[in-house]
Amino acid sequence: MKNKSLMWLVVLAVTGPAVANAAQTADEPAWYVGVGAGKGEAKRTNSWANQTDAALAVRGITSSTLIDGHHTAWKFFGGYRFNDLIALEAGYQDLGSYSGNTTVTVPAPRSTVGATWDASAFSLAAVASYPLTERFGILFKGGLAATRLKVEVPSPAQFSANETRVQPLLGIGVKFNINREIGVRTEFERFNNVGNGSTTGQSNINVWSISGLYRF
Repeated sequence: MKNKSLMWLVVLAVTGPAVANAAQTADEPAWYVGVGAGKGEAKRTNSWANQTDAALAVRGITSSTLIDGHHTAWKFFGGYRFNDLIALEAGYQDLGSYSGNTTVTVPAPRSTVGATWDASAFSLAAVASYPLTERFGILFKGGLAATRLKVEVPSPAQFSANETRVQPLLGIGVKFNINREIGVRTEFERFNNVGNGSTTGQSNINVWSISGLYRF
């Protein structure tokens, strides 16, 4: 009996602050919109590069491609809070316009051209929040993202490809409420297998961002 009483005391100590904070934020508006910016990191740019070189090889062009795996990312989003813990959120993310160089060695003469790998996504996800204090909390995100990768390599290589696929989206972050209407959050999001293995190559893209949001 003593052990059961101690267990309930521990449960109340852990969950009590969260319940209290949820009650304090119950009057927050249900709808919200936001905009954010940060950094995108493509984890397997060698896959994108190798597929570009393979596609050119089919046309009798021998090439070597290198891609910078980091670029600025930004997004805008909107959502609806069903309660203080769960929300449904939709958004558009520019995952980065990654630049690279394709060096053509055959046919001669040798030449190097700049190329781009533009990645973006439309997403729909559930967002679970857990308040730690009256204004500060953590959040978890899980859903689906329709990712798009557009490849453009100019002449003399002259290669282009455009692939869209639906993949899981996962995220974690922290949030801070400035007041009833305005808040900020910082997030890490992972977009899996952006691109297509047989045409553009595939890479996971990690995005770190900070966002401002407005509730109404």
